[in-house]
Amino acid sequence: MKTNTLRFSLLLAGLALSTPAFANVNADAGYVDLGKFSAADGCEYVEINLKSGLLKFAAKIAAAHEPEVADLLRNIKMVRVNVVGMDDSNRADTTNRVVAMRADLETQGWEKIVTVREAGDKGGDDVAIYVMADGEEAISGLVVTVLEKNGKAVVVNVVGNIRADQIAQLGEKFDIKPLREIKVKVDAETGA
Repeated sequence: MKTNTLRFSLLLAGLALSTPAFANVNADAGYVDLGKFSAADGCEYVEINLKSGLLKFAAKIAAAHEPEVADLLRNIKMVRVNVVGMDDSNRADTTNRVVAMRADLETQGWEKIVTVREAGDKGGDDVAIYVMADGEEAISGLVVTVLEKNGKAVVVNVVGNIRADQIAQLGEKFDIKPLREIKVKVDAETGA
């Protein structure tokens, strides 16, 4: 009896590993290990992990009323968002991690497509957005890093097959302001 249960378990594990819905997203070119951030006492901390199964479910729901959003969601394998409130206890560590992540992305072949450094007496927001190209028509990954002047760090990683025209839609759907603004930048560059 135990042998049959073990065989059945191994069969299920093999099926799960060979099924695209359960594939290891960590192996995708667009995946970035964001690690764990330290939450400061009394400060905002948000961690969102949306994986393929939930995104496909959302695509089915959106299909009737928002077919463009559904199309986008079908091609996404994972969305991870971290929002970390910073105070004196975690500011240096969090800032250093974001800066190191940016340097790692650049050495690993990611292309920086947006850089924003706002000026101000006390400094301004510092934004960098990177993509991992997948040919000329799509990207396999997107990373948004933001160090806000109000004391928050935001890091987003989107993994999937995303067409260039879908990036702004992604920003709208997940309320990621720097992505919503990419469309404006792309339109200005192309004269659209």
